[in-house]
Amino acid sequence: MNSRALVVLVMIALLAACGGGDEGTTDTTVEMMGDTSSTEAMTDEEMLSEDVLAVAEAEGDLGTFLTAIDSAGMMEDLHGEGPFTVFAPTDNAFDAYLESSGMTQEEALAGGEMLQSVIGYHLVSMMEDSAMVMTMDGDSLTTVSGAPLEVTVDGENVMVGDATVLRYDIEASNGVIHVIDTVLAPPQR
Repeated sequence: MNSRALVVLVMIALLAACGGGDEGTTDTTVEMMGDTSSTEAMTDEEMLSEDVLAVAEAEGDLGTFLTAIDSAGMMEDLHGEGPFTVFAPTDNAFDAYLESSGMTQEEALAGGEMLQSVIGYHLVSMMEDSAMVMTMDGDSLTTVSGAPLEVTVDGENVMVGDATVLRYDIEASNGVIHVIDTVLAPPQR
């Protein structure tokens, strides 16, 4: 998927999410497709003043992913200028990943090149909003790890690799977060 397509996807989603609100109101929350319960804690203005890591923390169900970013030594990078697109797996997605792999959380988060590769496969160094992603069916994004991440669109359902996007366009000062239901495994080289 190219970056223009993702920008268009995000813009459509933002317009749809904000279309019913009062104009001039700065404390409305961004409604995402799917479960929005965790995004209600932060307003649009607050999200846009915080980086992707702070916004991800406010989501409430991305703690294991944030711990993995820290263990991989990539926190400093994501506090940077960006722009970043973060495909963030939920804590439940990490639980399922650990169960299927037979690893403990401590083993999985031990750091090293493998963890950096896995985390890098969830990151794109461009702002790829849902408006852009929705136009990328059959295309792929180039992840920070260097591997392509295929995008599949079926109506309003978007998949990146084997993961379904649960919540879209959670904006931050240096990028956007899309919450996904599966930990992505980079292709073997």
